[in-house]
Amino acid sequence: MRRRHVQQRPLRQHHAAALYRQSMGVLEPTDAQIQRMLDRAAAWDHAVADQTRLAHINAMAMDFYAARVDTGWAGAYLDDRLAGWRTSPHVSAGYAPDGWTALVDHLGGRGVTDDELLETGLATLASTGGLIDRFRGRVILPITHDHQILGFVARRHPDLTDDDRRGPKYLNTADTVLFHKGTQLYGAIPGLLDDGAVPVLVEGPFDAVAVTLASHGRYVGVAPLGTALTDEQARQLATLSTRPIVATDADLPGRLAAERAFWLLTQHSTDPLTIALADGTDPASILHTHGASALVSLLENAGALGQVMINERLTNLPARAAFEAATRVIAARPPSTWATSTTEAANHAGIDIETAAKHFRASVQAWNRDPAHAATGQLGDIAAVRARIEAQCDPSQRWRALADRIDPRLTTESDWPALAEILQNAADAGHDVPNLTRRLVGDSPLGPMPAQDLRYRLASKLPDPAVLKADAARTEPAPATRGHHSRAPAVSRRLSQGRPRR
Repeated sequence: MRRRHVQQRPLRQHHAAALYRQSMGVLEPTDAQIQRMLDRAAAWDHAVADQTRLAHINAMAMDFYAARVDTGWAGAYLDDRLAGWRTSPHVSAGYAPDGWTALVDHLGGRGVTDDELLETGLATLASTGGLIDRFRGRVILPITHDHQILGFVARRHPDLTDDDRRGPKYLNTADTVLFHKGTQLYGAIPGLLDDGAVPVLVEGPFDAVAVTLASHGRYVGVAPLGTALTDEQARQLATLSTRPIVATDADLPGRLAAERAFWLLTQHSTDPLTIALADGTDPASILHTHGASALVSLLENAGALGQVMINERLTNLPARAAFEAATRVIAARPPSTWATSTTEAANHAGIDIETAAKHFRASVQAWNRDPAHAATGQLGDIAAVRARIEAQCDPSQRWRALADRIDPRLTTESDWPALAEILQNAADAGHDVPNLTRRLVGDSPLGPMPAQDLRYRLASKLPDPAVLKADAARTEPAPATRGHHSRAPAVSRRLSQGRPRR
């Protein structure tokens, strides 16, 4: 099917909107956020001690934990997972002994009262009415802000599971007058960030430490604590950088977390980047398995998160819906990207210039008028994104929208699954499947057996053994024992070859 190519000139005629966008910045706190700040400030009126005293007690606790890091399993585990942490000026860690009252007894003997232990969240009340340590048998990482320790995040032994009833994998300090998990980003190091280090949003505290450690502070890992990224945390991150990197885990929850981060961050005039991790990995596992250089290389080659989201919509939605969804992402990005991205999306969907300009203009106006409202609307569509990503696990579903745009007959053919498998293998091998297939049919429509015809054309252009093997396997009778198979992502191969995906 021949596509009509949109020209960029009419799409450049949005000077007023672009100038207005460039004047926008981090949004002012909302009334609800201001009220939460007032409520937190008012809580100090009823605290048993002032901020300096409570922060000092937390520092005493950290000294206790740090002195015991090699008395249990913690030290060896940290050495294995976060090599070099002991000599880094940016990493502190410790171990909470596997006893009921080790810290309570230690701090109690140094003048810390029971009320102070409860106020800091270092202790909890047992069923007997006495105090017990909140953290027991765990690696301890401090949560700091402005050089004060506000609380702690504690990791259980890696061999334990939820079935062992030893608490969650990560256990944070409960909300206190000092620590509020929805407002605090773990790992933010003011000195490094003030010197120009790039903040990298990750999902877990070990990932945050891995980023900071691997890059020697050129990048600073930051993470929410026991919650999805909140609007307050996003605002805080946006004040640190206009181009933070989002490096959430390479799984379905991680991809959805990245989508959420995009909309929460872009309302504050940021254009977040992202990195391409192999399926099932995270920054900490990359550092552990491939070393610091592999993780740093991924960070150095970060690309626009918005472009990843645009590609997802163009790949997985019907033409008109794909273009409209893509323009909403484009509208949230900087004006310098508008013309090229909209032109590419319109050409992809075969939409004429007037229609493209109209939808683009409406999306930009909606965003400029109220970015918080526009972002909230997009956050409500994440469930639809989840469904599309889940469908990608099945090649027949992943490539259906593309096939319908190329030739609606393709998905009705009996050998459509064989063609879809070839398309998936080509994508895994790094080929731009949408552009490739459009080129193959652009000048010569498919014949009376379109799926077979396109398979032959792909085979002639892609003499990749994996692609041809998939074609052969799909056209032969499947063994009775054949079940669902996993596909090694292309990025895994690139990592193993020392060539991180861009």
